[in-house]
Amino acid sequence: MGLREVLAGLLLEGPAHGYRLHATLEAELGPLWQTRASQVYLTLGRMERDGLASSRRVRQATRPDRQLLELTERGRALAERWLSGPGAPDEAVVRLAVGRLVAPGRFRALATGILDERSAALRALRALRAAAGPGFPREAIDAEILRAQADVRWLAALRDRAAEVAVAPRGHRKGDGQVARPA
Repeated sequence: MGLREVLAGLLLEGPAHGYRLHATLEAELGPLWQTRASQVYLTLGRMERDGLASSRRVRQATRPDRQLLELTERGRALAERWLSGPGAPDEAVVRLAVGRLVAPGRFRALATGILDERSAALRALRALRAAAGPGFPREAIDAEILRAQADVRWLAALRDRAAEVAVAPRGHRKGDGQVARPA
């Protein structure tokens, strides 16, 4: 998972500036997602260079101008693929955090999709273990099975609480500058 996909996912909500995107990541994921503001700005610049986002300058009366970024069609397609498509297990928490903010109405479906992915992986691991010979490979497979089982339990509980979890946090601002209201 790259910062590019995460930022594109956040920009699905609408135009935003780098400071807001960085602050949103910090607020949503805290210590689980650590990135420097300089990384955010560098990645946004690359996204613009690669045709995934476009920017416009917004004048401010008492502060320096801001660059407001917006997804292009290519950027929107990338973000949608990352958010809703199959993904690596280590991306699940970040995908769900972003999905909660930008697509709360799809949050349950997103959690269900990731749950289905992890359930399939768990079935494959169990089959692999049944076919494994003696020795440490079985132990390694058992470790992965335990991780997948924990993921499945958490995702099932999250799916069941989707209506509660998907409510935007207090003070979260929609891309147009309006404060989000719980659904």
